[in-house]
Amino acid sequence: MNLKLAGAAIILAASLAVTSAAQKGGKKGSDAPAGGVTITPSAPAKPAVGNIEEGQKVAEIQAVLAAGEFDKAVEAANTYLKTARDDTSKTEAFRIIAEAYRKKGDWRQATSAYQRLRERFDKTSADWTKYDAVADILRSSVNGVYQPPGAPSAKAPAAGGQTLADDSVLADALAKLAGMRSQRLKSRAPNVARCTTPQQAVATLAPLAEEARQIFGLSADAPADGPREVCMATGNRLQALGTQIIASLKAKLDRYQPKFANPWSLSNVDKADIKSTQAACKEMAEAESLFQKTLPTMAGKDSWPDQARLQQESTERRANYDQLAREYTAPTYYGGYGW
Repeated sequence: MNLKLAGAAIILAASLAVTSAAQKGGKKGSDAPAGGVTITPSAPAKPAVGNIEEGQKVAEIQAVLAAGEFDKAVEAANTYLKTARDDTSKTEAFRIIAEAYRKKGDWRQATSAYQRLRERFDKTSADWTKYDAVADILRSSVNGVYQPPGAPSAKAPAAGGQTLADDSVLADALAKLAGMRSQRLKSRAPNVARCTTPQQAVATLAPLAEEARQIFGLSADAPADGPREVCMATGNRLQALGTQIIASLKAKLDRYQPKFANPWSLSNVDKADIKSTQAACKEMAEAESLFQKTLPTMAGKDSWPDQARLQQESTERRANYDQLAREYTAPTYYGGYGW
């Protein structure tokens, strides 16, 4: 596998393997709450007594937050963090602090708090993406009203009006941000159409697939037209390239058949060419596999009829590349003793 395709495989594998609870190192637990929703591991281990005690402390602080006593919740969470040992409970305390500042309407402090909370998670996780986006939204919303990039300055809300302190308003802002990113992703589709090999096309798709994962991480209802258009452009380009490449490889294989029948006639140059062609076929087959794995992650939650067609075409191309890889094998010649 060449370096570009290997790099694409790493990016795509990271994108596909991410779960909403993915956290890094010892300070990240799969049962850490995310945005107020508790993520429970499939087979939770029995917590140590110390963990139970810390969990109870954090639950008490959460009750203070729920009661609307935001300053007390921040103070209690910061006090707890000075002696905290349990990483899951620590993450929850950081979340309480961030939410308390946001619900209080202290946008500057809330921005910093969400940035600190973000760093509790692995950068490839949905939680990191979400909290990073919340911090960006708050940073650009001095009046507590979301102001998308390039939009006119938002007016301060009327007395009693809704702001980003309200969870539903924040959810709407995240959905708007996801929609804008989806539209921006659509403009990147022509990059794939310019690729000259299947390996290059899939390597170009890899970072776009990661962007799509982040978009749907912000809002499951985000419009899928951007990611889908990128997939369509990639699939169509792979099909156009595959049609030409497979026909060319089959024609070249036909020209080698007389030499395959008389292996003594194969020169060292022929053998090197056959070996490199076989390697290229394997790389193109692997590129198709990566494309097939990416398709579901960029489809969005609604039905997408074109997905089945793209999947089927890719499966057929992969089968052709695999077959060609097997056929591009130079027979062994043993001199006068046969082969």
